[in-house]
Amino acid sequence: MLTLIEQQLIPDVTKASAGDIPSFERLIQRCRQTVTGIALAIVKDLDASEEVAQQVFIHVWQQLGTLREPASFLPWVRQITRYRAYNYLRDNRVKQQVVGDEAELLLAQFADPTAEVADNLQRDQQNLLIQGLIDGLPEDSREIVLLYYREDQSSQQVAELLGLSDANVRKKLSRVRDLLKEQLLSRYGNLLLSTAPGIGFSAMLASLLVTASPPAAAAGAAFAASGSSSANVGFFGKLGLLLSGAMIGALAGVAGVYFGMQAVLKNAKDEPERVALRRIRNQTISWVVFSGVLLTLGYEMTSSAWGPLGAFVVFLIGLLISNLRVAKLIGPRLAEQARLDPAFARRQRNNKIGCMIGTSVGFIAGAAGLIYNMFEIGRL
Repeated sequence: MLTLIEQQLIPDVTKASAGDIPSFERLIQRCRQTVTGIALAIVKDLDASEEVAQQVFIHVWQQLGTLREPASFLPWVRQITRYRAYNYLRDNRVKQQVVGDEAELLLAQFADPTAEVADNLQRDQQNLLIQGLIDGLPEDSREIVLLYYREDQSSQQVAELLGLSDANVRKKLSRVRDLLKEQLLSRYGNLLLSTAPGIGFSAMLASLLVTASPPAAAAGAAFAASGSSSANVGFFGKLGLLLSGAMIGALAGVAGVYFGMQAVLKNAKDEPERVALRRIRNQTISWVVFSGVLLTLGYEMTSSAWGPLGAFVVFLIGLLISNLRVAKLIGPRLAEQARLDPAFARRQRNNKIGCMIGTSVGFIAGAAGLIYNMFEIGRL
């Protein structure tokens, strides 16, 4: 069942998918605290969290045309945000500028209920305090706490934004209150609210959208190049474009099967064996082409990772069956030759090892590339 927020986002998601910038600007306004809050819980740095959020919104804008169900927008954005934030941590080292005695004094003053804490803290001081808060929170409560104080302290709002139940959110907030003194938590709440990105952040992002490729253009660039309006590319247009891309990979696979079987056909012992090998080759080529179409449909007809991944598994099963059929057909003959000729046996053994290594590397690289792409577009 859709939450109220998810229902409210659907009209703007639909319009933004067609390239409507004002609709996407409204999505930024509604989701900026969610995105920056999730990013902040991971990177623990205010500037870095806003940089991640900028990357997320630009990526979402460019890939919005791949989102099949508008109702899935919010979970999709959360996945992309977490993925981008962890990537940021991997690629960058977020450093604190306030260290040593100054840091200890600042934290002690902030925790002291009788001490006055300046309202105009420097950015690095704010970072240090927020990092201290995040480090002291249970990992499963960090996003909740950060969003709670940036979303008018509404547990229901936080629950809908993070896809949780209100009871779960309130339970985790209660545990946090047990860990921290109420007055200290209130101070942290005021600090989080004061550092939340405002209208200026949304306006800056809106200006960047003008130079970024719109979602319809990303899905229909080939049609735009021929003079067609990308905003009018429908299902069959996108399917045709995707098929053309899938066919490039399929044709490469067809070429690999065809030329890979040439040596086997050349060394066939007689015409019946050659005919049987040609039949397996042609069936394998058909399977490769079918798998290319199936992979395309997996991308277009589903919004999760299971469609493309399932198509890839089907492809691998077909190739495995093809290899087993070839081995069953020519295996006895090769075994007899190996028994009579030790040199042939050594070459055959080396060929098998090379074939196994090459096949394994190819399958692993293909699976890794597909899974990486699923992460990149937010399906995993």
